[in-house]
Amino acid sequence: MTSSVARALGRYGGMLVAPRATVRGLGPDEGLRDGLWLGGLYLLATGTYELLEGAVTLRATANLNGLVMLLSAVVWALLAPMLVLVAGETVLGRDRAHRRGTLLVPLLVVVTLAHELVAHGLRLPAFAPEIVGGLLSVALAWWVRAEVEPQGGAA
Repeated sequence: MTSSVARALGRYGGMLVAPRATVRGLGPDEGLRDGLWLGGLYLLATGTYELLEGAVTLRATANLNGLVMLLSAVVWALLAPMLVLVAGETVLGRDRAHRRGTLLVPLLVVVTLAHELVAHGLRLPAFAPEIVGGLLSVALAWWVRAEVEPQGGAA
C-alpha cells in the first residue's frame, strides 16, 4: 500500500516537473485510477464546505429536496475536473485516453493554491482558477500526447 501511494505521489509530482519523462516511464497498468484519486482530492480541496452544507440540508430536511441539494453540490464541485477529463481525452485521442487522469494534476494544484490565497484575503474573479488550471491541464495533454503509449501497447 505504501509503495503504491509513494509511486502515485511521484507520478503526480513528475507531471509537474518532467511530464514527458513521467508519462514515458509509466507501466501499462500504472495510473489508471489517477482520475478517481485526483478527482477525490479536488473534491476535498474545493468542495468540502458545499458538501457539508448539502449533507446538513439532507439531514435537516430528510426528504428529496435535501438529496437534490447534496447531489447538486457534488456535481458543481466536480464540474471542472469532469470537463478537464473530457478535454484531455479529446486531445489525447481514444487510444491514449487511459492516461487522462494524470492530467488533473495542474488543475488540482492551481485551484488549491487559489483557494488558499482567497482564504487569506486575495480577491480573484469567479472561476478564474478553474479556467487557468483547466487550460494548463489541456496544454499538458498536448505536450505529452506524443509520449503516451496507445492502450494495449500497439503503436
